[in-house]
Amino acid sequence: MDHIRFHRETSLILFLLGLLLLIVPKNWLPSFYHPIFLGVLFLLSPLLIYAPTLLLTRRSSERKRLLVVKMRSIAAFSIIMNTGGELGLFQLYRFGFEYDKLAHFLVPMLLAFILAESLRAWEHFSRRKIILLVFLIAFLVGLFWELLEWGSDRLFHTDEWGVLGTHVAGDTYHDIIFNTLGSIAGLFIFCLPPKIKKSAQEKAPLQ
Repeated sequence: MDHIRFHRETSLILFLLGLLLLIVPKNWLPSFYHPIFLGVLFLLSPLLIYAPTLLLTRRSSERKRLLVVKMRSIAAFSIIMNTGGELGLFQLYRFGFEYDKLAHFLVPMLLAFILAESLRAWEHFSRRKIILLVFLIAFLVGLFWELLEWGSDRLFHTDEWGVLGTHVAGDTYHDIIFNTLGSIAGLFIFCLPPKIKKSAQEKAPLQ
């Protein structure tokens, strides 16, 4: 996979989507869209893709540089998952497919894995310490994300929390459970023997 091309194309698509949402008349869009909120969010999203480069220094090793590139790819993939949901894929729950839960599993899995690999590269922590620290961080990030959804609904009148603003408690609990399961899966991959993990990474779409 060409990581740099993936970063550029994802950033361009997000930027164009953001502009489109801010330009197109609201009555042309589905009723569940919040064009100004989403437009600004999409315009700012490319900054998150390039943020991991702040970890690099002139003396960074090749391993660290590769990890940063992978962080950017995972950030881009995570944003794409959320973008697809905001543009309509979250609505698939009406047909029995919980896209939201898929995102709440895949994104924490990838983030837990890359965070664990990064802590080992930068901090040289023991495996046990990495697992405990990453699991705690992933759990807290999941809670923080639910708080952001709540804040978004209150400040920008969106319907991010719960299912279009309803079934809040049940949906929040399920999101936290899937976040946790995804984090455990990411840490499981991190703990795999190097040969198995290398083979899996070579076949993965984000490698």
